[in-house]
Amino acid sequence: MSARLNSVVPYLLLVVATASWGGNWVASRAVYNEVTPFALVFWRLSLAALIMLPLVAKHARRDLPLVLERWRWIVFFGITGPAAFPILGYLGVHYTTAINASLLNSSVPLVTVPIAWLIRRHRVHGWQLAGLVLSLIGVAVIISAGEPGRLAQFSFNPGDLLILTAVFLWAVYTVMLYRRPAMHPFSFFFYTTLVAIALCVPFYAVELATGDTFPLNLRTAASVGYLALFPSAIAFVCWTHAVSVVGPNVATFFYPMAPVCASIAAIVVLGERVHLYHLAGFALVLTGLFLAPARRQAGSAAAGDGKR
Repeated sequence: MSARLNSVVPYLLLVVATASWGGNWVASRAVYNEVTPFALVFWRLSLAALIMLPLVAKHARRDLPLVLERWRWIVFFGITGPAAFPILGYLGVHYTTAINASLLNSSVPLVTVPIAWLIRRHRVHGWQLAGLVLSLIGVAVIISAGEPGRLAQFSFNPGDLLILTAVFLWAVYTVMLYRRPAMHPFSFFFYTTLVAIALCVPFYAVELATGDTFPLNLRTAASVGYLALFPSAIAFVCWTHAVSVVGPNVATFFYPMAPVCASIAAIVVLGERVHLYHLAGFALVLTGLFLAPARRQAGSAAAGDGKR
């Protein structure tokens, strides 16, 4: 029973991570006109580090010598993970439409799979491809509101390029997690988050110098608090551990759940109505996840889970 539970846990963690990221766009759009991109990223990451500090402190002290020894990898993961994706994503949505942003974010598996093959020679099997296609079709059904003609209106702009760059860097982050230092997941999250905060500081300072501040009210506090706790702290820890167990290819097939969860969050939080295309899209995504073989990729555990 224990062995079976242990085999299921990584997939549950992937669901938690993608569900947390699904609410990211709803929370950020709620304060879109009040909080600038770098302010949102700075406070999101800073609060995440503070929230995790009581859990992290012991492990962070123990792992500090390893961090100093492997600091180049910590910087690499801090830039490609907790820094690049939210910064480029929030900048991107200032110049592109919601449908473009959702479609491009859904392309993470399409970018991760070839990178995983190039770097680690991970292969994708027939059922995995079938599951991936079904999941992406489900995402397209939701985003297009069941009207394929909307997808034909898709066009690129500078914001799309920013989001595509974020998607590429996230795929690299995911594939390269096997090279992360063998430290506790909390320590890894904490130190990479510090790198991301340091990268964000000068840009946020420019925003402050130009008078870009935001009002502190219930809506902004709730949105930033959610972004700090779920998409930042919980999601990154869950994703990092799960990828080290199941490998990047299997993990990335869960990513289409993010826009599905975003739709659910919009229905619950923003009061949007449930339509038949929502249900059809959900069904396709879930079927795709079940078709993707839930088995460990060869060599996926090379990095270990970093527990002590």
